[in-house]
Amino acid sequence: MNLTYYSFPPFSVEPGKVTVIDTGAQRVYRELTFGLQGREDTIKLSDTDFASVPLKTGAQWYGDPMLTLNLNTLFQRKLQSQLMKLLADDEVVKLADGLRELLSKILADSYLMDVPLELPEIPELAKLVKFSGIQLTPDLQDDAYGIIETLIKVLVELNDHHMIVLTNVSHYLQVSQLQLLVRFMANVDLPLLLIEFSPSQRKDYFKKCDYHYIDSDFVLW
Repeated sequence: MNLTYYSFPPFSVEPGKVTVIDTGAQRVYRELTFGLQGREDTIKLSDTDFASVPLKTGAQWYGDPMLTLNLNTLFQRKLQSQLMKLLADDEVVKLADGLRELLSKILADSYLMDVPLELPEIPELAKLVKFSGIQLTPDLQDDAYGIIETLIKVLVELNDHHMIVLTNVSHYLQVSQLQLLVRFMANVDLPLLLIEFSPSQRKDYFKKCDYHYIDSDFVLW
């Protein structure tokens, strides 16, 4: 995937790598972040042959991993649907039989209530899974690295190949955690782009990343 931001050369964002565009210019940061959210027409995407790719097709903005990225809000229902696809037919039958047995036991004990009751139809599996409340563990909410790694794992599971766009990751990850992320991404066929703001270059922090820095004078290093 190529990202073009006028008037700089296209930035290549390749699967399996952590690509970083870091800047000390507020205007650049605003135009990159707003452009990647589709709020301004400042970013163009293209494939490896430089054919135009619509922003919604090529990239997905997730923003700040601690402030704007809620994994359960984004993915709970999708993961529940994916879980249902993994269940074999005989497992579905067993689940339905188990529920029927439970409801029958409840109905058998209903003699204590002087009201007419009957056994309803067994709810569809989708409703049962939704009712179960299966979700991603809430233990992740205070762990920036865990949130990012889980996001990537979820996207792999859902076969989502959009370019992942995050910002302010350097606010939360230690150098060792960032390197852990670099190694993790090396085994994932997804492109990851980080948009960051800093008054100075940070090559040492972003070691082994595909790092680009645009200074306050709009010079690309």
